[in-house]
Amino acid sequence: MEPSASVVVVSQGREALLARCLMALSQQQKVRMEVVVVTSDPAIQYLAGLGWADRVKLVRMNDENISVARNKGINEAAGDIVAFIDDDAVPEPAWLYLILQAFQRPEVEAATGFTLGRNGISYQWKAETIDAAGVSHPLEVPEDTISVFTSTPDRVIKTVGTNMAFRRDMLRRLGGFDPRYRFYLDEGDLNMRMAQEAVQVAVVPMARVHHAFAPSRRRTEARVPKTLYEIGASQALFVETYMDQSGRNAAMQHFRGGQLHRLLQLLQNGLLGPEEVSFLNVTLSDGISDGRKRSGSTRTILEKAKSPIRPLVESLYSPVQVICGRIFERKGLLMRGKQAASEGEIPIVIELSPSALYHQCYYDERGFWVQYGGIWGKSLRSQPNFRFSTFSARIDAETRRLLREFWLEPDNSGT
Repeated sequence: MEPSASVVVVSQGREALLARCLMALSQQQKVRMEVVVVTSDPAIQYLAGLGWADRVKLVRMNDENISVARNKGINEAAGDIVAFIDDDAVPEPAWLYLILQAFQRPEVEAATGFTLGRNGISYQWKAETIDAAGVSHPLEVPEDTISVFTSTPDRVIKTVGTNMAFRRDMLRRLGGFDPRYRFYLDEGDLNMRMAQEAVQVAVVPMARVHHAFAPSRRRTEARVPKTLYEIGASQALFVETYMDQSGRNAAMQHFRGGQLHRLLQLLQNGLLGPEEVSFLNVTLSDGISDGRKRSGSTRTILEKAKSPIRPLVESLYSPVQVICGRIFERKGLLMRGKQAASEGEIPIVIELSPSALYHQCYYDERGFWVQYGGIWGKSLRSQPNFRFSTFSARIDAETRRLLREFWLEPDNSGT
């Protein structure tokens, strides 16, 4: 029997992206699940205006602390499995179904998938481990099957914050997320505590989300930081907690060097000025000083959720419509995608131009997927830069690839 599932989304100040994430979650296939949204008063009002208030569990939180917010979400989550995704990310239609397959094995207590970047084609994160200095390292896994690892202090499996899931019982046993990590290394700290208990973690490459790295109060759209205070504080706390005294200074020097290199690159690229670099360095130092002094905090994960599970949708299967056309038909293609989504379908729009432009893929806030690029351009970055094809042959190839990667079966297609 498949376990019940809750998806927790934490959001602050990104109402439109949050609504887009919820739209994609409402199109999850083959699973019955609920969604818990932990967010601010303005976002709650925004979602109510769009009709989401009666479909998801809304938890009010106006402070910015992702660990506290996630713990609040866990306490509202009635599912056996609690999954997490960021508000600036969208899951592919079979994401949660594939994540849940890992939990068919009773020994598995956590799982993580792969994450695609802004172009919807290249990977942002695959499988990784994390060490006691908070540094991530690639972990080689087959990309077409589930791999299970026992996480130990010598090999701590990392769960990516925007694509991870846990047994609720395990989260309660470990006390959830530590509020001292307000947005950075929060899941890394949980992963370290999981390793101390030899928790088994599944890596599910096929369970994919698309992550935008949207702007926030801490960074611009170009990923330029506005402050490094919390990054410094969390890094210092992490090192103090998980490293011996002998290695802490070297780890912090390496961390400071990496942050300085990052700022100098932004300065060189004209995205920061000298005064801003100086200011950010001060915020980093202040944060490090604070992090070293942060004392332990109490946190409680309830044995049972505050309310019963509230399914987001009743239907576990939606018809799929592939809508294909040329670049000059864009407006009509997008309108057809919007219409199909409003009728409860999962539309995939493929738009091709007579060029060798690289392909990109994104999820439209109106409820459909779009892939666009040149007839002769590459979609997978491992492909040659130019590959001759006819329009119809390329449409057929990309349709088959997308449906395979999305774990969907077509009901019809249009040209």
